[in-house]
Amino acid sequence: MNKTNIFCILIFIIFSGFYSCSVIRNPAKIKNYAQITTTEGDFVIGLYEGTPLHRDNFISNVNNGIYDSCLVYSVIPNGIMKLGLPENITEDEFLDNSLRKKHINSEMNEKLLNKTGAVGMLRAPNGKNPDKFSDSELFYVVEGIKTDEKMLRTLEAKRNAPLVADYMTVFLDKPENKVYKDSLDYYRTEMKNSEWSRLYAELTKFVIPEIEKDGNKLFKMNDYQMDIYSEYGGAPVYDGQYTVFGEIVYGTGILTKLSKLRTNLYNQPKENIYILSARILTKKEFKNLK
Repeated sequence: MNKTNIFCILIFIIFSGFYSCSVIRNPAKIKNYAQITTTEGDFVIGLYEGTPLHRDNFISNVNNGIYDSCLVYSVIPNGIMKLGLPENITEDEFLDNSLRKKHINSEMNEKLLNKTGAVGMLRAPNGKNPDKFSDSELFYVVEGIKTDEKMLRTLEAKRNAPLVADYMTVFLDKPENKVYKDSLDYYRTEMKNSEWSRLYAELTKFVIPEIEKDGNKLFKMNDYQMDIYSEYGGAPVYDGQYTVFGEIVYGTGILTKLSKLRTNLYNQPKENIYILSARILTKKEFKNLK
């Protein structure tokens, strides 16, 4: 190997190192754009460099026409919109099939949050999918709402409520805790909700250590999440559950438009909303849109 080749290899290694460090520091860096055209309007997704598996998968889907004629099949106002489902199949059926075909390893990143405009990949539930593999086709966009710290703490409590309730049942069934169970039952029977809530909150302090001792992790937002959701809004309960791989960088008005649609059971729009086409944009094409 001559000196020129060695020099080129060293330059490549150095450049790759700098790029990798840059992506680690800023996983939300965007170099690729996908334009989605629906019957309700267009929007452009910027794909994150920090989730290369999901980025490449989405680019492949777009280039292969996977999303053409698929549905915007679920709309939850102030929540999320789900896209990419073909007609005549339910989400559950599609996700069950996806477990037997291509899936994507999770690329969750604590810096990539479900803020308003975020785009993430859907997946089968934990019971069937403990490794949280992403589906290779179905995705969602986040509308969400701006909120404050008090509401965010309430969302934390709601996210943790099922797990806390399971441990609380065990706690209250212990003979030594019968007095607490009787008090809660009395408050509930007499519809003394504030007293019931106060006592339940106090007892939670005894339950949480048991949850943590068993290796279960309670959902708790850090300062970064609190700042982002207070400023932009979003759907924080999705953090740590789904891989966020991009965000809407043009056409965010589509979120408001979709959230106003009338829906049926399972949040399905009463009239079908279609993805007419999807294509990858060059940087120049994206800049010309703005």
